[in-house]
Amino acid sequence: MKAFSLAVLLGGVISLAAAAVPLRVGPVSSYGTLGTSGNKVISLTTKKQVMLRGMSLFWSDATGSPYYNENVIAWATQNLGIDVFRFAMAIESYDSDGGNSDKGKVSSGSAYKTSPDSRIALLDRMVKAAVENDIYIIVDWHSHRAENEQGIAVDFFGKMAKKYANVPNIIWEVYNEPVNTDMGTVARYANAVIGAIRENGSQNLALVGTPNWSQMGSCGGVNQTNVGYVFHFYAASHSVSSYSGNVDRCMNGGNAVFITEWGTTSATGSGAVSTSEASNWTNYMEKNRISNCNWSLRHKGSADKAEESAMFDGSSVLNNKTLLDGAKYTTSGDFVKKYLTGKKGNWNDSLTAGARSGSCAFTHTSISEMEKSKSGVGKSGCSYTSSNPAVATIGSDGTLSVLSVGYTVMTGNDGTKSVVTVEPEPDQTVGGLADFSCSLKDLKKSGACTHNFSGNSSMEYQLTATPTTNEGSTITCTSDNTAIAKVEKLTCTSSDHCYGYYKKEQWIVTITGKVGVAKMHVTAPAVKGFKALDTTVTIAVTKNLNYLNPEAFINQTLPYNGTSTEFFEDESYKIPVTYTITPEGYGQRVGNAFVAGSQDATVTIHASAPETEEYYAIDESIQIIIGKGDPSGIVHPQTMRNVGLRGYVQESRLVIESRHSGFAKVQVFGMDGRNLIREDVHYLSTGSNVISLDEMAKGAYIIKVKQGAASTVIPWRM
Repeated sequence: MKAFSLAVLLGGVISLAAAAVPLRVGPVSSYGTLGTSGNKVISLTTKKQVMLRGMSLFWSDATGSPYYNENVIAWATQNLGIDVFRFAMAIESYDSDGGNSDKGKVSSGSAYKTSPDSRIALLDRMVKAAVENDIYIIVDWHSHRAENEQGIAVDFFGKMAKKYANVPNIIWEVYNEPVNTDMGTVARYANAVIGAIRENGSQNLALVGTPNWSQMGSCGGVNQTNVGYVFHFYAASHSVSSYSGNVDRCMNGGNAVFITEWGTTSATGSGAVSTSEASNWTNYMEKNRISNCNWSLRHKGSADKAEESAMFDGSSVLNNKTLLDGAKYTTSGDFVKKYLTGKKGNWNDSLTAGARSGSCAFTHTSISEMEKSKSGVGKSGCSYTSSNPAVATIGSDGTLSVLSVGYTVMTGNDGTKSVVTVEPEPDQTVGGLADFSCSLKDLKKSGACTHNFSGNSSMEYQLTATPTTNEGSTITCTSDNTAIAKVEKLTCTSSDHCYGYYKKEQWIVTITGKVGVAKMHVTAPAVKGFKALDTTVTIAVTKNLNYLNPEAFINQTLPYNGTSTEFFEDESYKIPVTYTITPEGYGQRVGNAFVAGSQDATVTIHASAPETEEYYAIDESIQIIIGKGDPSGIVHPQTMRNVGLRGYVQESRLVIESRHSGFAKVQVFGMDGRNLIREDVHYLSTGSNVISLDEMAKGAYIIKVKQGAASTVIPWRM
C-alpha cells in the first residue's frame, strides 16, 4: 500500500516533538546526545561516562498503549525519578520463539507493520513527552524476528532519524531480542538499519540486540559509530553468577552494554519475585555503570493474566495523576521504585555546578503555574537575570513572578545561578466524557444510541458518569443548542443502564430527535493540585446514510453483450435514483440491468439522488470494463481510462482503492454533512492508498473522496 500522512498533506503540520521544549531540568540538559567510547556509554558533549536508570513501557498494544501517555511519563519522571523510558514498538508478532504464527500476531491496529501511521503518531507524542521532561526515550523495534523485517525497519529508522535528527533525547534500539539467530546475521541487519540512521543525520546512540533473547551469547560485528549491545535478564530465571560473565566478555571486548529490559520475576513476567537476585543485579549494574530499564510500567492485570513484573498492582489502567498517586505497587514495583528513587539525580545542581557559592544563590525553587508570585525567593540586595523571562522573573524585592510553565536559570549579579521550575498543573478528569453522534435511524432503535436513564425519556444519553470530576470538583454542564439536545443533572433510575451509578446523580443529555449539533460546555472549579476544567463535548444528530446495494453496485468486468449486472435500484429509501452512463453507446440499461456493448470499453456509471430531510444524497460512481479479452482472460479496454474508486476506514486509516493514478480531493465533514472540517488534495497511485486519520478528534464523520468522474462517500465513527 502507498501510505500518506494526513497531517503533512493537510498543510505541513510541524512535528509535536520538534515543537516541544524542556519544561524542567533533567539528564538531557546535562549530557546531551549520547554515544559510545570503547565499552562506555558517554555524553558526546562532555565525553564523560553516563549511566541512566528508567522504565520500559509494555508492548505498544491494547494492554500497554494506555501508558503511552504524557501524564504517565511526567508522573514517572517526578515520582520515580526515571532518566529514560523505552517505547516498545510492536511490529507484527509476539512470538518469543521467533516465529510468526497467527496465535502470536499483534492486533492490526497495534502493529507497526499494519498501522504504521498510528504508531508513528504515538511515537511523536512520546518523544514530545521525553523532550518536555528532559529525559531520554529508547525507540525500540520490539521484535523477535527483525532480520525478516529488515526492509520496513530500514525505512522506519531512516525516516525517524531524519525527523528527529536534532533531538538529543533519542536512543535507537534496532532489535529487541533475536531468537535462534547468530550474531553475524544480527550484525548484517544492524549495519543496514544503523546505516540508514546515520545517512539521515542522526549520530545518537544505537543499540543492538544479541543472540538468545539478548542474553549476550555473543556480541560485536556492527561496523557503525556509537553502537552499544543489548543485554536482558529476569532475576528469577537468570542469576548474576550464570549470566554476568556474558556481559563482562562483551565489555572486555571493547563494547558498550545497555540493559534495556530487566525484571525481578522469571522470564515469562510471572511467578515469584526474586528480590535477592534482583538486588545482586542492581549492585552489578551500579558497579559497572550499566544503564538500564525495568520491565514494565503498567498495571498487573487480572488474576488469569497477571503480570507480576508490572510496576502497579490491580486490574485497572492508571494513566492520570490522580490514579497514579493512589496506585498500589506490586512486590516488583516496590523493589524497583526504591531502586530508582534511591538513585534519583539532582539535575538542577548538575546544570548550575560551579556557580552556587555566592551570596545571591538561593535554593532551587519549584512553583505551580497556578501561583502567580512568591515573595522571598531572591536574596536581599541581589538582582537577577532570567535565562527565560517568558517563564519567570525576580524583581528587585526578591519576589518571583510566574508567567508560564517551564524552567529558567536565575543568574545573580554575583554570578551565582539558581533554577526556578514552573510546574504545569494537571487537568482534572471526568469519567465517560466523550463526543457523541447518532443517526435518525439509530435514534429510533431501542437502546441503539440512547436509553431511559432517569425514567423520563428513552432519548437520554449519559454525558458524565458522576456529578463531580475524579478529583472531587463539582461539574456544571450547559447546552448551546437546546433545540437539538438539552442537558441536566438527573438521578439515574434504570438498573439496566446505570450500573454502578444506580440512584446516583449524573449529567444526562436529552435528545430532541432533530438533525443538528449541540455543544455541551463542561466546567468544574480548580481544586488543589489541579486546573479548573473547561471543555466542550459535541453531540451530533445526523441524517441517515443513503447508499446503493454494495454487493451489486460494484466495479465489474464483463465480456461482450449477453452478460448483465443487476444493480439499478429505481429508489433508495423511497428516493428516486438517477443514473448516467458514459461514454454513451458502449452499454445500456435494460430494466434493472446493465448490458454490455459489442466493443472494448471502460464505462462509468454515476448514480445520484438528492438529499432529503432524513437522508444524505447519493453521489457514487462505478466502472464496468467491457471486453472479449485474450486467451489468458485479460481484458484490454481501449476507449477511456479506468476511473473506479472505492474507500473504507480501518482502525483510523482511510484506505482508498483507486483503479488509476491521479489527484483526488479528500473532504472530511461532520456527521451533519455540512461542517467541512478539513479538505486536501492527494495524489493516488493505482491500487491501495492509505491516509492516516490519527490526529482527528473522537467523533463521527463523513469522508468524501472525488477523483475525476469517480467519487465515494464513507461514514466513519471513532
